[in-house]
Amino acid sequence: MTSRTTQAVIAGGGIVGKALALALAQGGVQVLLCGARPAAPTPAAGYGQRVYAINAASRHFLDGLRVWAQIPAERVQSVERMRIAADGAELVFTAYAQGVEALAWIAESDAIERALDLALQFERGVSSTPASLEQATRDGALWNLQLADGRHTSTGLLLGADGRASRVRDWAGIGLRSKAYGQTGVVCNLHCAASHGATAFQTFTQDGVIALLPLAAQGGQSQVSLVWSAPDALAAQLQADGAQRLAARVQEALTLLGAEHLGPLKAAGELGAWPLVLQRAHHLVGEGVALLGDAAHVVHPLAGHGLNLGLQDAQALAAVVKARASSEGVGDARVLRRYARARAEQVLALELATDGLHRLYAPGMQWLAPLRALGLAGTNHLAPLKRWLAGYASGLAVLG
Repeated sequence: MTSRTTQAVIAGGGIVGKALALALAQGGVQVLLCGARPAAPTPAAGYGQRVYAINAASRHFLDGLRVWAQIPAERVQSVERMRIAADGAELVFTAYAQGVEALAWIAESDAIERALDLALQFERGVSSTPASLEQATRDGALWNLQLADGRHTSTGLLLGADGRASRVRDWAGIGLRSKAYGQTGVVCNLHCAASHGATAFQTFTQDGVIALLPLAAQGGQSQVSLVWSAPDALAAQLQADGAQRLAARVQEALTLLGAEHLGPLKAAGELGAWPLVLQRAHHLVGEGVALLGDAAHVVHPLAGHGLNLGLQDAQALAAVVKARASSEGVGDARVLRRYARARAEQVLALELATDGLHRLYAPGMQWLAPLRALGLAGTNHLAPLKRWLAGYASGLAVLG
């Protein structure tokens, strides 16, 4: 097989990998995207199982890639209000009080990918293949790569956007810190009896963290997406009982969520589940290699920032590559160190925040309930602190 050299090779064809390929190519870098899976077609009815909360920084990034406008408006729902409840106290954020268009936008995963696929079709700087990378060896300043279809290529910059079990991370010899939470994320879309009012609801309970994310109405029917971070044993029971019984269990928690008006709830699709872990690579970069998204870090979903971290990884990496000096190659160690420094603060802050909240509201910490309630209620009455929290959650405070 003949071999060619490409400026940058991306392993992982999900949302982060595709967005990164576009961003690099629009900055003048020749890119090979490996493992590029096509997005699922638009469902005949309802939503796909996986949806994401997109923050302002991620939306701005997708706007710049000319992707956001291609996501059908009927598959995106703005979040104008967020209510977090626990221990009889609440913390409420509103877009109006924060002076922003929306706190976040809930978008269907496959709809985002379809828009990315469309943009990639018109980007000459990107070559895409469904074939995954099967082998990678370092030879001087280059990575020699073998694809699953037998082709070979070499590159000065190998980018790992290939998920939690990243092979790029292993090939680069980058270690991983990992901790299982003993929880499973259970997701399911639900029909509501009344409008959610563009509000996201979340509550901390002895049975885990329950969140309802607003979805755009279809056919006049209001819907929400459930994300329940449940202890493993309970999650197994929820899966065994099925989607309709899950809807009934969530309805029992509507009072805690402050969302009684949404009931009765009915399942609008099948449920899904995945194990929850905390992961962080020991380093974001190595010799001619950089990690992004879940290959670099996985945080608890209670803050809804997993995909945002990955998209902001892609934005930061593309920015430092584009701004590199003429004497620096795309895989230059100085360029990669700038990327690592740019991402260090936000990644660490969100890891500490989500892991800390998980510990604070763990079942064995019920004795802290009065103090937790005091802290939540106190924060709710401190407008400057709420503005800072909302600004940091938007991602704009980090990326500028």
